[in-house]
Amino acid sequence: MRELGERMSPARLPADLWRRGRRQRYRGRIIAVAAVALLCAAVAVLPGLHAEPQPAEGGPVVPRSVGLPYFWQATVDMAPPGPASVLFGGDSLGLSSGDPFEEEGGKLAVLGLNGDYRILRYASDGVRAGQGVRLSPDGSLVAHSDLTGGPAGWLVVTDLRTGRSRGYSGGETACCAEVVAWRPDSGAVLALQSARDGYPIDGPAAWYVLVDLASGAVTPVEDRLLWDDNASAWGAAFAPDGRGFVAARTAAHGTELRGYDAAGRRLWTRDLGGGRRLAGSGAYTSDSSTLALLTVDECPFQCDHDQRDARGWRVSYLDPATGTDREGPALPEVTGAAVRALGWHGDALVVVQYESEDYVTAAESETREIRHVRVLALRPGAVDVVLDPPADVASIDIAQDLVRNGQFGGPVPAPAMLPARWPVVAQAALCLLCLLAPVAAAVVILVRVVRAALRRRVAAG
Repeated sequence: MRELGERMSPARLPADLWRRGRRQRYRGRIIAVAAVALLCAAVAVLPGLHAEPQPAEGGPVVPRSVGLPYFWQATVDMAPPGPASVLFGGDSLGLSSGDPFEEEGGKLAVLGLNGDYRILRYASDGVRAGQGVRLSPDGSLVAHSDLTGGPAGWLVVTDLRTGRSRGYSGGETACCAEVVAWRPDSGAVLALQSARDGYPIDGPAAWYVLVDLASGAVTPVEDRLLWDDNASAWGAAFAPDGRGFVAARTAAHGTELRGYDAAGRRLWTRDLGGGRRLAGSGAYTSDSSTLALLTVDECPFQCDHDQRDARGWRVSYLDPATGTDREGPALPEVTGAAVRALGWHGDALVVVQYESEDYVTAAESETREIRHVRVLALRPGAVDVVLDPPADVASIDIAQDLVRNGQFGGPVPAPAMLPARWPVVAQAALCLLCLLAPVAAAVVILVRVVRAALRRRVAAG
């Protein structure tokens, strides 16, 4: 054996064999760390990992506030939240148009009855919950226009139970629409259609249409009207018994209100004059016997922020069968940049109170340039705050069935970190790897420096 060994040629070992071994070991560790980081990032935001919806204890409840969603929060089509209690928008990182991972555009958040938060994304900025984008009375649908990734059509309705959307394009050719009110059975919407490119602006090219969601039939409601940006906030309301609706339009000296039967045939017309308007889509009392109006103090020309927010809003009433004045509950006056009725809860009128941005002086729209909103309950002799969202929330809508029949003051669900949107998953993982790479390189260099120093100390010692 010794002779055979002497005959064999010696193994050729490189001079830096030890260094190569250490490099291979470090390379393996770096790859392992990167793989673990990538796996953690993917798991942390993996869509679909969410708890099954749980029914609320004691029946549906309107929370006393809402949380602010994460900017990576999943969209409705990715992980449907089911029927919702609240739809809201604002200027927080999770709701603003400037997104660090995706293209710009508007966003609204949906809060499901199960406590899940989901996002609806839009191609255009300026979308407002409760004005143009509305939650159905039963909370299961959202009607809107300009939905990112949505189907073709000037009107889109998204089912929050399935995440699927359907587009509607019947009637006259139109670019878009703002939803003004839902029929109480959640089976139809009244919308303001526009032939203009982009969101409607002041001008004559707007008209009311009644859209049946099951058949897709589009029924025009009378002639065209002069559009103004406040129209979709206080434009129309359906009677809870489903027997008719009212719709407003700009008149020569203020606002004109018209009453219709369920098929859209006009029954009466009433000139409300200046400063008086329909209270909102929740103007009808629960028994459909009375219609609430709002009278507002006019804002002086170029009024400042404090003057605008100090305007008083007073409630008066009409008979919805005839359009004549009638008596109703004496409710307290409310101040604000704007006030809009969501619906009645017993003897209380539930309204949204708007607060202007600090820089606002004069504004063409009373519901734009808004800093904050609150939901109030107006009762004879009392005003209660029933939903006070964070300061960044600037628009809000609540399912009308929940306003009418639910409870207020429920717990505030905290947004969950997952599921998340796929583009955010990929880009967040990439960013994490980019951050870890220099850290890993610095660790390797530090280890090498320390070991070299130790070797020099041992050799000198």
